Amino acid sequence: MSKGNKVLLTILIYIVSIPALIFGNYKFANAFSSENLYKGFDGDSSKSGVIDENGLFNDDKESLDALNKLVRDCSEELKMNIIIYLPDSSRSSYSDDRVREFTGRTYVDMFGRYTDGLLYYIDISGKRPACDDIAKSGKANLIYDDDVCQSMFKVLDKHLPSSSQTVYPEHIKNAVNSFCNQLKKYDSEFSPTKIKYFHAKGGSEKDDPDVYVYMKGDEYRITESKAIGLKFIILTVAELIGFLTALITYLLIKKHYKFKSAANPSVYVARERSNLTDKSDVLVRSYVTKHKIEKSSGGGGSFSGGSSGGGIGHSSHHR
Repeated sequence: MSKGNKVLLTILIYIVSIPALIFGNYKFANAFSSENLYKGFDGDSSKSGVIDENGLFNDDKESLDALNKLVRDCSEELKMNIIIYLPDSSRSSYSDDRVREFTGRTYVDMFGRYTDGLLYYIDISGKRPACDDIAKSGKANLIYDDDVCQSMFKVLDKHLPSSSQTVYPEHIKNAVNSFCNQLKKYDSEFSPTKIKYFHAKGGSEKDDPDVYVYMKGDEYRITESKAIGLKFIILTVAELIGFLTALITYLLIKKHYKFKSAANPSVYVARERSNLTDKSDVLVRSYVTKHKIEKSSGGGGSFSGGSSGGGIGHSSHHR
């Protein structure tokens, strides 16, 4: 066997062993997976409702009571904590990052870490642009991922005024009703999968680590160790199979055909009959490409907010 073929055979054996190593390490990691921190929902829907810090419903307690009942009924049905937060003007100076920090901390203070629930922050503080945020905890991070939340924001924007317009109680009533209906809709459509997971970054405190939210069987899990997704394994194996197929094809072709090096094009030039008599630089044509640099107006738009510690994920939106 030639030296080249020995090298190729060694590479082939190495590649074939990779899937076994991957699956072996996966089983080993699962055998020593970290503690499940998931706490779920304690069944107390009375803690859910609307926090009217803005005082929008000060003169309409009946409507506020109706909204609280709507949110609590939704909480009981979905088995999740749900808070609608209406901030006052003291929050108008908050940056987007501070809004997310505030919503995450508020949820954790009310319900604790790693519980199931959401806090919907409807920014009526006067901040421009208004930054609406959905802080998500526990299984809500999987059910209401960022794509789902951005779809929800598009519907909610039909009921809420833009940053520069006055907010009336009727706007909030319609938005909260729509929000609860969408929560129920996406919950009913959610199909648990072992592939999907959410990475929640930890906070500055030592007891607030990075965690991963995912499904294991029919069980929700929140752990400090990452579960290797089945999709990653399938894609890795598929790529290896494709590489092996290409390598085997190459070896078969090499066995039947003798490869030759490319010919040097200079052999086709009759140098004794070719003489360079003149040379010059001539500009044939030129191109000028212009791009307009857009200035940010700080207007609307959707964006992912990531996480803010405590196992909290965020989806944010400028209105």
